[in-house]
Amino acid sequence: MKSNVLAGYLSHEQNSEELPKSVDVLIIGGGLLGTSLAYYLSKEKTEVLLLERDEINREASGTNAGSFHFQIALHQLTPDMTDSERVRLSAEVKLQVEAAKLWDGIEAELDADLGVHFDGGFMVAETQEELQVLGDKERIENEAGLESYILTGAEMHKFAPFLAQDLAGVAFCPREGHANPLLVGPTYAFRALENGAKIRTHCTVESVEVLEKSSPGSVGFRFRVKTSKGEVLCNRVVNAAGAWTMELAKQVGLNLPMGLSGLHVNVTEPSEYFLKSMIQHIGRRLTLKQTPNNTFIIGGGWPAKYEAYPKRYSNLWSSTAGNLAVALRVLPMLKDVKLMRTWSGVWAYTKDFKPILGESRKVPGYHVAMVPTGFTLGPMVAQLLANYMTSRDGSSELPKEFSVDREI
Repeated sequence: MKSNVLAGYLSHEQNSEELPKSVDVLIIGGGLLGTSLAYYLSKEKTEVLLLERDEINREASGTNAGSFHFQIALHQLTPDMTDSERVRLSAEVKLQVEAAKLWDGIEAELDADLGVHFDGGFMVAETQEELQVLGDKERIENEAGLESYILTGAEMHKFAPFLAQDLAGVAFCPREGHANPLLVGPTYAFRALENGAKIRTHCTVESVEVLEKSSPGSVGFRFRVKTSKGEVLCNRVVNAAGAWTMELAKQVGLNLPMGLSGLHVNVTEPSEYFLKSMIQHIGRRLTLKQTPNNTFIIGGGWPAKYEAYPKRYSNLWSSTAGNLAVALRVLPMLKDVKLMRTWSGVWAYTKDFKPILGESRKVPGYHVAMVPTGFTLGPMVAQLLANYMTSRDGSSELPKEFSVDREI
């Protein structure tokens, strides 16, 4: 049964309390990965301190469109796919299937209404070439355990009459959907706090120092974390800083296989509700859905202009216009709907599209939690890492392909 409960809010007073002198696990980053990890660790009675340099959920975790991307997407595909590429895609789909299972129960787990809906998702194709890609994608997905199927012609028009009539076809995946990105991370944080985790905001991590056994004042701790509000000794560090993960990791000599890109999200005025399912495009950048308050959210990873912190990535009119043009091409009725708001966020991605997850062999005790499709996979990979960190018998090993120390 879907919960109608809304979790409480973190208080500014609690978030501003003095830092503890020491802690077992120190998490850097208050996005979805950091907050969900804090929850799963604290649920197992692990001593946790989460540090966020701004407010919880203010960066990518709170500025994305909240979509569940379970189908193989445009950015995962490569021209002339080899057998090894198909194996890679199959493994990625299996990961998405596991993520979907967690999202099935996340509202019951956190006892809160997070706006989770599984109303299916369309992947559209404009050309016969794109339709062929949908067919190849469908075979990989079905073999990996994700239901999807192709619709064309009259069958497509009957199933989705609102789509442009001249599309070559669509793939439909019943498992896709969305949640409210403004609620998920903060709810995880609140439940973590209830479990005993400590959370401090407006606390910037300035450096992470790896301690030698003979380091003055270390008392057996492995790291000294210097922040804008003082120092903390800890046994384990988790770098869950999203777009700043790579920059922080360099402080301890780690070079992570990742990059950064800005992205746009657009919101329209309310219109008559009819679109229950998310829409994506197999050949062009597009995510499109209608919210319960009848507005349309239009995204798809169109680039934003880089701005150095503390500024946010800024908007590019060419991206907004391009994004809306693709949306209009697929959903013609949007021509009568006004755009109300556009904002930009930052997308951190890995060069092989796989998560970076686990403990570095080069720097024991230093963990990284970073995933390209952070909203879809965030809670699941956080749970995987928490299981690894709390396992007493080494039975919760992480996939080797997620290794922090891998080179690409």
